[in-house]
Amino acid sequence: MLNASSKKGGFTLVEALVVVAIVGILSGLGVASLRDAVANSRIKDAGINVTAFMERAANESTRLNEKLCVVASGADIKTYRAECSETAKIVNANLIDQMTLEAGSKFVTGKACPDLTESKTNALTRMTLTPKIGVSPIPSGCFMVRYGSTDKYAVSVKSPKKFAMYYKLNYDGGAAGSWFEF
Repeated sequence: MLNASSKKGGFTLVEALVVVAIVGILSGLGVASLRDAVANSRIKDAGINVTAFMERAANESTRLNEKLCVVASGADIKTYRAECSETAKIVNANLIDQMTLEAGSKFVTGKACPDLTESKTNALTRMTLTPKIGVSPIPSGCFMVRYGSTDKYAVSVKSPKKFAMYYKLNYDGGAAGSWFEF
């Protein structure tokens, strides 16, 4: 006859709890990694989109042979037929183009741009584009985008020599450290 104590018919409660705890820990780590990867991807996309928008605005300034004003606020960036100044009234009737960043991203100002423009500048809210034949109409400067409340930033930079998009993860607000060109 078989001894009832030697035959095991299932798992003990402790074994089941250990397996559930391990699965919970692994899935928690996976979700955190996935969120971080999504944030990294979205900030890079926002930087690329702003850089493409600025290149399109520069081409439009040259095509129209007019000064254009690019204004960034909140999650919107717009191009107007006007010259930028802090006191100038920009009328929506002069709107040429606009773009809204994906949910969660927004423009920021007052933070230092990467020192790529050969002059220390802060992120801008307005930039005047002046048409010039054979030369980019965009002056030196940058527009900076932040993803949500994270410390992930992208910057669309115009230096005297080139137009590029950079991103930085774990940005503390200063220009020091490594910015990555994308």
